[in-house]
Amino acid sequence: MNTTVVGAYPKISDEHQELRRALHKADRGELDDASLAVAFDEATEWAIGELADVGIDVINDGQIRWDDLLAPFAKAWRNCERGPLERFYDNNTYFRQPIIKGPIETDGQTLVRDFTFADGKLRGRAHLKAAVCGPLTFATLTAEDDHYKDLEARTLAIADALAKELAGLGAAGAKIVDVEEPALAAHPELIDLERAALARLAKGGVTVALYPYFFPIDKIIEKLDVPPVGILGVDVRSRETSPKAIERLGAWKGTVSLGVIDARNTRIETPRETGELVDAALKQLRDERRLILSTTTGLEYLPHDVARKKLNALVDAARAAKGVPA
Repeated sequence: MNTTVVGAYPKISDEHQELRRALHKADRGELDDASLAVAFDEATEWAIGELADVGIDVINDGQIRWDDLLAPFAKAWRNCERGPLERFYDNNTYFRQPIIKGPIETDGQTLVRDFTFADGKLRGRAHLKAAVCGPLTFATLTAEDDHYKDLEARTLAIADALAKELAGLGAAGAKIVDVEEPALAAHPELIDLERAALARLAKGGVTVALYPYFFPIDKIIEKLDVPPVGILGVDVRSRETSPKAIERLGAWKGTVSLGVIDARNTRIETPRETGELVDAALKQLRDERRLILSTTTGLEYLPHDVARKKLNALVDAARAAKGVPA
């Protein structure tokens, strides 16, 4: 049974302070952009090395350059910019809300360089996937929209831009692209708009792994079984009611990425806890090849040492599911 991760990896540990020092120097004007870019590359190589060495099968690049989920796109897309700070859902982290000044335009190359760099550094130690923010998440968290005016038009325009990003990543070798969509879990009443946005993403030509997280999605699972979604992330840890989603997995025809490791809680899951969730999911899916084990969301919310322990718990859960001693 394969394992994967979602979202950002902690950028800094007690042993790995180089990026923090570089950022402080850049803030003081003591480090130029080229040198800071080197520091980001080195931190990325460290992060993907940790993810691969612990035994995660499918990893991302650690999203080391991402200030927040929306930042890469708000920075790169024409007629977009980063605006005021706002709390990111019910987490103790903040993001900058996007501001849209005109029609969104992109060449689809926003993340291609970073994906190519990470893929070259992995040297076959794990499979690399890419990631983008979800169209509904970007649209609902926008602070100001001077062009599209309403949520539907804005969401679909963002989906068109993301489709170009998916196409660019696909051309660079990405087979799977995570679409991180917490807004869908937070607003399941917008499922029809999400389905329309996903239809636009299909133009990107790659398999989408859709990750609605932070909130339960049991009531909308069957409505997400549409192209290009081949993998559905199901967070079964974030809320007391989240495991209810397992009862609805029989309505899903693709692969499930089951979020058995809570990436926002420092307590380390026991083999019994993860095993019960896996067993319950397999009863619904009836085929272990359709199940991947994952974190619920990015490990960035945790101290680095805890994040490492969480990764080990994830790998141990997959080994136990295969009947391999930990």
